[in-house]
Amino acid sequence: MNAQVKVLIADDNELMQTVMKALFSRLLHNPEIVVCANLKDTFSRLQQQSFDFLLLDINMPGGDSDPQSVQEILAIQPQLKICMFTGNDKNLLSHSYLEAGAIAFIQKDHKIPAALEDVLKSAFK
Repeated sequence: MNAQVKVLIADDNELMQTVMKALFSRLLHNPEIVVCANLKDTFSRLQQQSFDFLLLDINMPGGDSDPQSVQEILAIQPQLKICMFTGNDKNLLSHSYLEAGAIAFIQKDHKIPAALEDVLKSAFK
């Protein structure tokens, strides 16, 4: 992946933001990374700036991301690749988010690095 990828990380946990920024920096060539800590700021940023990839946490303060959020985001930036990110059981949730237009679903567990690498390879073939 040689082209610069613009990544938006939407997650309220500062430690997770740091970990994910490091992973994106390792997996992508010189990515531009922006972080938002809640859904309102995420929508605001998406209206101001174009991105290639959104890592979207489901549970955030001030409002959780739901399948309708995915559809609303894609209405703003139809080309955006959205990957859901959660500590919730993805087996219970993934279908509705994927049906809404998300490209992948990553569980917050010890397999995050491999899962993110797989998602990025698939998204930016």
